[in-house]
Amino acid sequence: MPKIVNKTEENSRMVTQLSGLGLPHEQICSILDISKPSLYKYYQEELAKGKATAVAKVAENLYKIATGDPKDRNTLGGAIFFLKTQAKWSEKQVLEIQDGTEEDDKFKKLISNIQRAKLAEKDSDTTLN
Repeated sequence: MPKIVNKTEENSRMVTQLSGLGLPHEQICSILDISKPSLYKYYQEELAKGKATAVAKVAENLYKIATGDPKDRNTLGGAIFFLKTQAKWSEKQVLEIQDGTEEDDKFKKLISNIQRAKLAEKDSDTTLN
């Protein structure tokens, strides 16, 4: 028989807070003693609100740190880590790879010119002997 979920205001506040702190859903379920499907069915709004509120607070703090007094930057790493792990922020490095056809053609032409020059030099040495 399925367990009856008693959704209370206290549990709603707790889910919002725990979600905002970044607790995995499995741990929130353990605290409330409910299953993941029940958590999603009854507390979906609280899960979303908690995370969104926390991300907004951290983003605001990061903005203040980034634009404020350089002496107050001691929490910058923590703010960046939180935003990367909880808000899906990321740093991306782009590596551009260009088609090397033009360079390959120039290189082949250079090799060909060197080979012709060596052959011409060899031929002139043979004719002199």
